[in-house]
Amino acid sequence: MIQRWLGIAIILVFSNAVCLSATAREPSHGFAYFGNLKYPKDMKHFDYVNPDAPKGGTVKAADVYTFTNLNPYVDKGVLAAGMDPRIGAITHDPLMKKSEDELASYYGALAESIEVADDLSWVTYTLRDDAYWHDGVPVTMDDVEWTFDMIKNKAGITWRIAYADFVRLERVGSRSFTFHFSDTVEKTSQLIIQSTRFTTLPRHYWQENDIGETTLVPHLGNGPYRVTEVDIGRKVVFERVKDYWGRNLNVNAGKFNFDRYEFMYFFDKNVMLQALRAGVFDYYRDQDEKTFATAYDFVGLREGLFNKESYQMGESYGMHYGVVFNTRRAPFDDIRVREALTLAYNFEWANRVFWHDGMDRNNSYFMRSGLQAKGLPSADEVELLEPFRDSVPERVFTQPVDLPRNEPFGRNRNALNHADELLRDAGWIVKDFRRVNAKTGERLAFQIVVDTQMFDRMLTPFVDNLRRLGIDAVIRKVETNIMTNRLRTYDYDTTVRKFYTYRVPFPDRMRSQFAAKSADPVNMTNYAGIKNPVVDYLIEKVARATTEKEMNAAGRALDRVLLWNFYLIPDGHPVARHIVYWDRFGHPPLGREHMNWVGFPHLWWLDEAKSARVETGIADLQTE
Repeated sequence: MIQRWLGIAIILVFSNAVCLSATAREPSHGFAYFGNLKYPKDMKHFDYVNPDAPKGGTVKAADVYTFTNLNPYVDKGVLAAGMDPRIGAITHDPLMKKSEDELASYYGALAESIEVADDLSWVTYTLRDDAYWHDGVPVTMDDVEWTFDMIKNKAGITWRIAYADFVRLERVGSRSFTFHFSDTVEKTSQLIIQSTRFTTLPRHYWQENDIGETTLVPHLGNGPYRVTEVDIGRKVVFERVKDYWGRNLNVNAGKFNFDRYEFMYFFDKNVMLQALRAGVFDYYRDQDEKTFATAYDFVGLREGLFNKESYQMGESYGMHYGVVFNTRRAPFDDIRVREALTLAYNFEWANRVFWHDGMDRNNSYFMRSGLQAKGLPSADEVELLEPFRDSVPERVFTQPVDLPRNEPFGRNRNALNHADELLRDAGWIVKDFRRVNAKTGERLAFQIVVDTQMFDRMLTPFVDNLRRLGIDAVIRKVETNIMTNRLRTYDYDTTVRKFYTYRVPFPDRMRSQFAAKSADPVNMTNYAGIKNPVVDYLIEKVARATTEKEMNAAGRALDRVLLWNFYLIPDGHPVARHIVYWDRFGHPPLGREHMNWVGFPHLWWLDEAKSARVETGIADLQTE
């Protein structure tokens, strides 16, 4: 009997292997969303790194923020920077890492190879045999299986939703496993891309700790850095792991050069900028056009010790910032009210006065990408939109998406007059200088909830314009923790949000931001509460595209539908991005074709001679 069952098992294993090999692409060292990989398996390093960058030294960065948690798998607390594997945790390695000079290509990190089904119904990875955790314990299939089960059953809702279409993990070898995707989900390359970001956790560590709770205790990783110091709400210190298992991988060549990386947190930006100018920390990515233009005229800059640099992003800006309407609440469920409020926003005046003409208007949810709608719809877009002609605003077909431009001086009177007409049409009249509902007498009043000082400056003239329309609008600034909880439960009238969409949008991110199924569950990012079947349809068209042309056409159609429904008031995006830092470092050229960051701190390195000059200069400044 034992021999009989053994024989059956061998046949089944053999049959399964034959089936997989017959329906799969050849195992590869990487995966390209469209086309072919740029880099071969035996590449020495990525072209955008300095493979000879020296190791050593300390770098200190900061931002206005806080943190109460180091565990990214719970939807509680405020997560510290550098700890979320979905956007790149420096303490843990994913299966694959993205190339920064290709549209969407990924190369093996924790996994040495990837094998993809021809019909995209599954993907198989083989782990490297020399990977280990920071405590020296090898990374095993037990860790992979435990992590997958944890995400599916114990992680926060955002994680469970993101992996909802990953229905099963199958161990197919001593170091190989397969993600099987749901039979009902449309099979696209985006599922493969999502799987590349899967980040394995150490089973032996978390069996002794509670993955379901927030923590400020550094947990065990396997990445290039480990957390060695936590000053609650003030600072997190990462130290380079000298015996990091992946230090010699070609995907890591020229990276992770600093021995120590300190990230500091400040509650006030003015205090933070004073600390930067005093040399308390080294680097800041300044996204405020006003402070970049005005805050750094000091001796360190004039003497060449301190640098200001600007660069063009290689990636999409998405919708850089927008004032989001919570359409779950009246009166924002009325498109006429939303359009009227959009007209009351004088971007051009704010750009001149506040942003030193450093911004350009967001006329797209996919700024600076192939998905950005321009002019009138193309034939490909019309073909997608035609079945919904009666369900979308007519302007989707007949007008370009550019918002009306105001004069940068004085009031935007024409726009305000048009806004008044729309409000009256929606039943909101002016009585005793107040905008009230014609039937109920209820006053049109709402709050704009924000958590940073920058938004106060951005919104004050907008609020002034609204008052001229008889609308009682108030800016309500709250602490970061309160803001986080309000966003999770959609407890706001309007708020300011940034929407990243990328040149190849992640389906789970788009669904979370714009799909109807994400409008009501807590902890999602559909802040506007969008419930639009046309939006849902076009999201899936983007997600299921098999060519870049097809994806871009669907994205442009989606862009038009989102914009002409006025779910938010688009603000602007920087003409260029900016960084400021003490001139003690070297770094690769900024603004690569597809790179949406400056490579800090991963690609930077300490220049000892320059650093010594800076140290002397700072000491001299402090004695003056």
